[in-house]
Amino acid sequence: MNRRSFLKTLTGAGLSALSLSFARLAQAEGAAPPRRAIFVYFPDGARPEAWHAQGTGSDFTLPAMTAPLQTVRQHCLFLNGIDMFGPGSTHEGGTRKLLTGAGGGSGQREVSLDYHLGQTFKAQTIKPHLNLNVVPVWQSDDLTYDYNGVAMVPEPNPLAAFDSLFGANSNDGGANQRRISALDASLGELNTLRSRLGSAEQQKLDQHLASLAEVKNKLAASAGGSCPAWGFNPTGFEVTRTAFWDNPEYRDTTRMELIGDLHTDVAVHALACDLTRVVTLKWNHAVNEAVITGSGSQKTCHQASHESGQDFIDIKAWYSRQLAKLIQQLAAIPQSDGRSLLDHTLIFAGSELGHGSWHDHQNMPFILAGGSAGGMVTGRSLAYDGVPHNKLLVSIAQFMGLSINQFGNQDGTPGPLPGLLG
Repeated sequence: MNRRSFLKTLTGAGLSALSLSFARLAQAEGAAPPRRAIFVYFPDGARPEAWHAQGTGSDFTLPAMTAPLQTVRQHCLFLNGIDMFGPGSTHEGGTRKLLTGAGGGSGQREVSLDYHLGQTFKAQTIKPHLNLNVVPVWQSDDLTYDYNGVAMVPEPNPLAAFDSLFGANSNDGGANQRRISALDASLGELNTLRSRLGSAEQQKLDQHLASLAEVKNKLAASAGGSCPAWGFNPTGFEVTRTAFWDNPEYRDTTRMELIGDLHTDVAVHALACDLTRVVTLKWNHAVNEAVITGSGSQKTCHQASHESGQDFIDIKAWYSRQLAKLIQQLAAIPQSDGRSLLDHTLIFAGSELGHGSWHDHQNMPFILAGGSAGGMVTGRSLAYDGVPHNKLLVSIAQFMGLSINQFGNQDGTPGPLPGLLG
């Protein structure tokens, strides 16, 4: 049976690309779970004395902006004294620098680390890079760039992101049962065909049969597991207007937390199902002129950043609560080695500015979380003295298994960020 006939049989069984991905989920016995990376962006910098941990090592306290991370501090590395170098000390320059490690000038667009990692693992996953944007008021200030410096536009609609990975009927257990029945019939046909093949062809077909058996097992287990469905969108959030200029529902700033939760759910379960290894979760955009209802402030993040008062503290504390929820979700998902999904995932959270009012790129508000399976020793505060953030990008790449010692072009002494591994 040639490849075309085999694929035709699979199509007849009603198997989508998602169903076939379940074969990848069955790790070989004793194999370590894969590494993952999440890049979390929040806008408009911070107020350093209200953001950065006070104290070093495991003896530290969290000020008002990061206080909500107290519940997950054991999973975090709080980083103080890391700078972004190069020209372009603006919001736009900061977004261009953040994941590229290049300069922030309008013509200095290099590949970003999230895109590079996605391309590195694209043969092993359904989606190389899951790029999400929570409630953008407008489309601007890109974070992710391909090898030609072309901006990769993120997906703002969490329902579209879900469907692209899991299918529109993923929450339908009956659909899985229908797939299983169709798969049983196809397996029977393939076993009948096997008797008419030579030994070499039988060996090839046996490999396909084994993969299909794994698919069936995953489909059967999915009713009570996290793949592919988990009761997504329990509130019934709907998007009826899809054109960006028509003010679609996913741009509703009054429901920012709900929409962010949906994006986070998609990201976490895409990683858990190994549909992707790399996620960028971009909260809003730079120069954010949205009022965040749940923060308790009636001012926009951008306005509050220039005033640098209690409103700014309240808004940044709200973003910290969203980060804490992401960490808790990842920590609650077990892996085959007895660790959690968080242990095998490194989160990098940061912004495009250091001091939100001063528009500088010094003492950046950066936090790492997770990654203990890769040797990250969390529950600490680390202090540096103007270290280029390129070293942090190198450390993330090395955690993901890349043998590189430099990323970007703003570090004269290449190497990873010291101290992360204890």
